[in-house]
Amino acid sequence: MLKKTYFLAAVAVATLATISNVQAQKPLAFKGAKIITMAGETIENGTIVFRDGKISDVGTDIKVPVEARVIDASDKVIMPGFVEAHTSSGMSQANETNPVVPYVSVIDSIDPMNSYFRSARRNGVTTVRVVPGNSTLIGGQAAVIKTGGEFIDDMVLKSDAGVKISLRPVSGSRMGHLAKLRKALDQAKRKLDKKNKAKEEEKKEGKDKDAKKKPGDKKKRVKKKEADKKEDKKEGDKEEKKKEEDKDEKKSEDKKAEKKDDDKKPEEVESELDKAMFAILSGELPVMIYCDKAMDVGQAMRLIKEYNFKASLILGRECYKAAKQVAAADLPVVLDSQLVFFEEDPRTKEETKVILPKVFRDNEVKFVFQVGRGGGTTLGSTYFWYQAATAVKYGMPVEEALAALTTLPAEFLGVDEFVGSIEKGKDADIIVLSGEPLSVDTWVDMTVVNGEIVYEKEKDEQLKLLLNGETE
Repeated sequence: MLKKTYFLAAVAVATLATISNVQAQKPLAFKGAKIITMAGETIENGTIVFRDGKISDVGTDIKVPVEARVIDASDKVIMPGFVEAHTSSGMSQANETNPVVPYVSVIDSIDPMNSYFRSARRNGVTTVRVVPGNSTLIGGQAAVIKTGGEFIDDMVLKSDAGVKISLRPVSGSRMGHLAKLRKALDQAKRKLDKKNKAKEEEKKEGKDKDAKKKPGDKKKRVKKKEADKKEDKKEGDKEEKKKEEDKDEKKSEDKKAEKKDDDKKPEEVESELDKAMFAILSGELPVMIYCDKAMDVGQAMRLIKEYNFKASLILGRECYKAAKQVAAADLPVVLDSQLVFFEEDPRTKEETKVILPKVFRDNEVKFVFQVGRGGGTTLGSTYFWYQAATAVKYGMPVEEALAALTTLPAEFLGVDEFVGSIEKGKDADIIVLSGEPLSVDTWVDMTVVNGEIVYEKEKDEQLKLLLNGETE
């Protein structure tokens, strides 16, 4: 009876899972919206259809599947979900205590239930690259993930999405910090050179052996088989005798071989640290170099050239002083979260307003934004859309600012074939806005990740409590 009960329970669970899966795969359509595709012309009064987590169709004359759930999006604006290229939120802690840990992954530290992801969905962020913090030397590996999902395995879009190298000393001087960094890199480089040299020698030896091989001569045929048999018998007797002698000789040789093997040094085993460092030095694993001050930019350029890094730059606010050098490098750039600030001249005591988007645009640097995580002077800098709106306020065209929230970070992260724009076949990651994207009066009404609605403003009890002081 007990077995029967367990069986029925298992069937019920399986049935519920199947029903849930069918519901999840039901097509979803939005009709009547202004659709900013970020891949061409904006579509007025458009329709967009999702099926199996992908965008199956978008346009004006679109046939909506009969079984689809249809949402009236009249007077709404739909655009791609925002892509955040750099955040250390969503993890149990930003950095490890060990300063050199390129083999660990943020995936093992990300908590899908962390409040950050709920906040990200509320603010229209659908894809993020979670990275180790800046208090490190060679930090762990970043990952590009979706902000919707109950389990981390369902959220990962791209693992091994780069390793953080920070040029800001955790303790001690910059000179000492760089010395430790170079020591770790040089040690790994010597090991990699040794490994590559051994491979080349092994390859060369193989070629030499092949060159020395000569085709064997064909065996001559013996005319008489009877003569062969007699000869074989004689030879057989001789071989039997020789076998006995060879046995004794082989025993002696085996003992010598065993002794020789004992004298050999054990073969070097690559550690996880070695594998990660080799991947960095061979360009398989990109690096994100955090530069806290302008002087760090010059050091970053030297490191990139010396170790042949595939790199991007994460810039502190003072790095605007090295904007020309950054421009010459032509690398992906993430600006500091504090886009506008005042700086005092140490001699005259006069304050100068520094506008980072303007400085870097004037130097023709392509950049994307990141947001602050509290502790800043303005609340606005904690919102992704606000960063773009700030850049627009100081001269950046709206189209360019929206690209810095969507297509450009997707390109920087190497996931532009999946996210960043609204196109057939791409992931169904969109946001439904109450108005124009960068307007202060606009709210995110809905966020969709992989074709599933993961946020609805109408059901946001926390927001209701904040705005009205009460919940339903």
